[in-house]
Amino acid sequence: MTLPQLYTSVTLRSYESIRYSPEHGRVEGSGMGSPFIMGLNGLVLRNVSGYVKKLKIVGQWREHDLEEFSKRGRVPDSSIMLNTLVRVAIERDPRPIMIVPPLPSLVALKVIDVDPLCYVDDISLLLAESTNLRELKIVWSPRMREMREPSVNLSTMFGRCQSKSRPLTLRRIAIKNLFTYTADDFCESIYDFSAVEEITVINSTGALGDAGAAAFIDSPLRKTGPTFPSLKLLRGDKVSRDLQHLLANTTGLEKLYLIGDKRGTNYDSPSTYPRSPSSNGSSPLSDLHSSSLRDDTIEAIAQNHGQTLRHLLLPPQWRLTSDNVALIVRNCPNLEQLGLGAEFDRFMSMRLLMPFLQKINAIRVLDNPDSSDFRDKMHELDDGRHEKQIGGATSKNEWSRFRWMELADLVFEVGKTELMEDEEGATPGKMVYRRRVWKRDAEAVKDIAIWKMDSMDV
Repeated sequence: MTLPQLYTSVTLRSYESIRYSPEHGRVEGSGMGSPFIMGLNGLVLRNVSGYVKKLKIVGQWREHDLEEFSKRGRVPDSSIMLNTLVRVAIERDPRPIMIVPPLPSLVALKVIDVDPLCYVDDISLLLAESTNLRELKIVWSPRMREMREPSVNLSTMFGRCQSKSRPLTLRRIAIKNLFTYTADDFCESIYDFSAVEEITVINSTGALGDAGAAAFIDSPLRKTGPTFPSLKLLRGDKVSRDLQHLLANTTGLEKLYLIGDKRGTNYDSPSTYPRSPSSNGSSPLSDLHSSSLRDDTIEAIAQNHGQTLRHLLLPPQWRLTSDNVALIVRNCPNLEQLGLGAEFDRFMSMRLLMPFLQKINAIRVLDNPDSSDFRDKMHELDDGRHEKQIGGATSKNEWSRFRWMELADLVFEVGKTELMEDEEGATPGKMVYRRRVWKRDAEAVKDIAIWKMDSMDV
């Protein structure tokens, strides 16, 4: 009679250091494991888990040589074993699981804060039977990546699609914070690659900017099999050889947003981070500043997507050379919005090439996250000086569609061409044609794609 009551509410507490009994001075758990581990073991092995209504696991957990494991991209075995035991203990407890039913008319679905240990709602039936689903956005909790916990199993979510041999016919896919084992082969049976038009991948690849916490992740952009013949939009916060190969093996992109790292990571030295299996042997830091990766990616963009590309945003860490800019301008004549990084001297020469982009309406010259030189030079000129120079440089007919410019963190709106007095010319009172220009705040451009897409949102 008392057994069910005893196990109704269970609290297991772990301590960072070995504790001694105040009664007899002996080590707690002497001759076996700690009381914490033995209690967890009892829930796993004994037939009492069915009585548990509330389970709380608290305290500290200390790993030996954790720093050494982190540098090598490994999770200590003891952490994996603890994670496994906790999962088994929880899964043995009877818990209410909400199986979301299929919605035949469902077209778009967004699922947020997905955490397999905290929320056990099952959407596999919804995904498998909602045959009209065309847009899927999944945001996992960042906890798994932060804790290096490989608890995400894609088969739990998409297993029904695989077993029914009925891949999803998705046009738009967006994922964020995914941390899982290699899933390339499994993804082949989840959705139809030929139908995909838009892909967004945020904080979900083991590429540039990832530390040891991402060593287990495998890039969702890695494709050695079918390509994406219908792909029109690609957006992500990481750059890697996998991405470069994808760009080199597809054609017809219209919008490409490589937004760079928005998490404020401090990169100390190449030896700080392990080499991730998905970065093909190059460290995150070397990828971040790799001129060869930059040049190869820009070449793939220009050669394979130049004629169709309308929006292009490149990582601000890439400070483009004159050759890089010329390659983009020559091969991408239909660009309407462009964002790239260039230092002051490159920016001045870039102005000579921009008139060849006759459809351009917005340009962002991005600030360098590793140096303040470009931003400082832009701020040395007062706003009035910027407005006059931009107004004069864009007054010709080839700039007729141009409306917005950002220099580092300064945003300007460009209006119509007007006849006005040249206050700084050699002939006082001379009238010249110049476009009216106003400085604006960031709120004015928040809905323009080249700014709106430059975020970690999905």
